[in-house]
Amino acid sequence: DHFDLYQMHCLRTPNEVKQALGPGGAIETFLKAKEEGKVRYLGFSAHTTKAALDVMNGFRFDTAMFPINFVEYFKIGFGRPVIELAHKQDVAVLSIKPMSKGPWPNGAERTRQWWYRSTESQYETDLAMRFILSQKNVVAGIPPSFLDLLDRAIEAGRSYRPIKEDETMKLKEIAQDC
Repeated sequence: DHFDLYQMHCLRTPNEVKQALGPGGAIETFLKAKEEGKVRYLGFSAHTTKAALDVMNGFRFDTAMFPINFVEYFKIGFGRPVIELAHKQDVAVLSIKPMSKGPWPNGAERTRQWWYRSTESQYETDLAMRFILSQKNVVAGIPPSFLDLLDRAIEAGRSYRPIKEDETMKLKEIAQDC
């Protein structure tokens, strides 16, 4: 009789955040639905750091859905500011693209018709998912839309344990070639 989580999706620019948070923005409908008991928790997804931080500073959401993966985290720090603010605000983070190894390198054989490479082996998937789920406030890692990768992600979840330092170093090494 209600949604547990209702999310505002795909915020990218400061103008989109400003429009969504109003006045007259989508947040008013979200809050009305929550007041009426139709929604329990409110969240958002963003695809840029600027939009994520702007929306988190403009309204206290329950969840933040954001692309976080070991390659971008280690190579350019992408995701770190969102995780840090989520921790300060006690916001749950839903990681999208947790198994991403970045764009396909020039000349690489594409094993999938997808815009980014993904971890393929169970070993790399285990490390990638354990890394994501070991970050502050990250409560879920949503795998790509391929059933075999979903199966690997589920197996990684079943065998989850916090990532160890030597495993983190291995991911940093793998990221350098991505």
